[in-house]
Amino acid sequence: MFAIVSYQPRFCLQFQYLQLFIFSISNCPTEMWTTPSNGDSFVNMDCSKNVVTIMPSVEMLVSFSHDTMRAKKPCLLYAERMDFKEMMQLRLAEKADQRRMYITTVDCTSFHELKQDQCLNVTFAGFMDNVVRMLRDCQSGKLELHLAAREPSGSEYQLQFVEIRSFKNLIHLCLPCRSAPLNTVLYYINLMLDASHKKCFLLEESIQQVQLELSSQRAHMDRLGAENSKLREALAENTQRLEEQHAAELQQMQEQLSKVNEQRSSELERNRRSISSIQAQLEKANADKCDTKIALEQAEQRTQALSDELASCKSRMCSLKEQNDKLHSDKVNAKKHERKLEYKIEDLKQHTAELQEHIQRGNKEKANVAAELEAEKKILHTKRQALEMASEEIAKANQIILKQNQEILGHRKTIGWRTEVALQQEKAIQEKEKLLSLRENELREARITIKELREEIPHQLLSMRQFANTLEKKYSSQILTLKERLSGTCTGKENRR
Repeated sequence: MFAIVSYQPRFCLQFQYLQLFIFSISNCPTEMWTTPSNGDSFVNMDCSKNVVTIMPSVEMLVSFSHDTMRAKKPCLLYAERMDFKEMMQLRLAEKADQRRMYITTVDCTSFHELKQDQCLNVTFAGFMDNVVRMLRDCQSGKLELHLAAREPSGSEYQLQFVEIRSFKNLIHLCLPCRSAPLNTVLYYINLMLDASHKKCFLLEESIQQVQLELSSQRAHMDRLGAENSKLREALAENTQRLEEQHAAELQQMQEQLSKVNEQRSSELERNRRSISSIQAQLEKANADKCDTKIALEQAEQRTQALSDELASCKSRMCSLKEQNDKLHSDKVNAKKHERKLEYKIEDLKQHTAELQEHIQRGNKEKANVAAELEAEKKILHTKRQALEMASEEIAKANQIILKQNQEILGHRKTIGWRTEVALQQEKAIQEKEKLLSLRENELREARITIKELREEIPHQLLSMRQFANTLEKKYSSQILTLKERLSGTCTGKENRR
């Protein structure tokens, strides 16, 4: 509350100073109150709704260079842009005298000129972002702001973002700047006055609320004082009552103490008598104690002998326990071995059953193979019989051919012998020649059949042999597969064991 009251006269002094400044400016000629140009659209009340602050207002040191004189002054910096337009404005105002205001306004045309003059590689949005970044660097101390006058007695300046280096200072960006005209200064001072009026109104409201709270607290303090006085009176009455009660209680305690002292003296006499009787009992107890010591020594000797016997018994018990444990472990191992043998016997039984099944299957397959072999043997036997019959017929035909050849030779001899008689027997000879021609034809046919049989018999024998070989290969492969299966099943059972 006291801080608010002390702050109020300072604020009133500043407000009076601003009023005097406005009154002094109001006496200026009317030529200074001209309408703002296109670059001062930020000052227009119609466009003030579209003004957006890019960066909150910051206080920083700006170095002013004018006529070979350099000085650093604390200034307030404001960065704003216009919505729906590519326009940005930086505003510097000296903290000591805010009438000295410097404005840099960048729109599309000035941005293109800057882009060409200073070789910028960004758009207008990127330009604004980079300017904000450089302003933050100036605030942190990485860069510095320099305001240099173009002419010694002019109102145009250059706002430079400078990086201080040991060899040479590096200028990152130069922006055209000018001193603000009077109407813009008045516009922004009016804005500050409006803001100060609002703050003053809020402060007055807060002061009224605090005064109301103080009045309520004072009333509450008065109530508490009245209650405190009542409580003090009640405390005085209570202390008097307590003192009277304590005095009565002290008298009662003194009477009780006198009674307790009398009882104590009587109890002391009784205790003396009891002590004398206890001493006599103690003497008797000492004598009994000596007797008990002797008995205890004898009992200790007996206990030592018994402990030795117990130790020997314990050692025997330990050995018996070890033997019992060994026997129990042997019994358990024997049971485990019996169980393993039973499992092995069951596996062997299963294995034998499976082997019997495989043997039965093999016997069945063997019987089938034997039946097939017997059938094929019968077929071969029949074919062999047929071949034997054919060979016998061929032998008979050969004998007939030999006989006919012998007869032909005999006939030829007779013909040679009877050449002379042939003239007479030409007719008979012609008939015989006819018969011979017929027989020769028969012989030719027989020879052709014999040749055909001689050619067919080896082919048939080869086919029979090939068929027998294929059968042998087939059944030998089946027998080998059966043997391999039987051997595989035997090895699998042995591995399971």
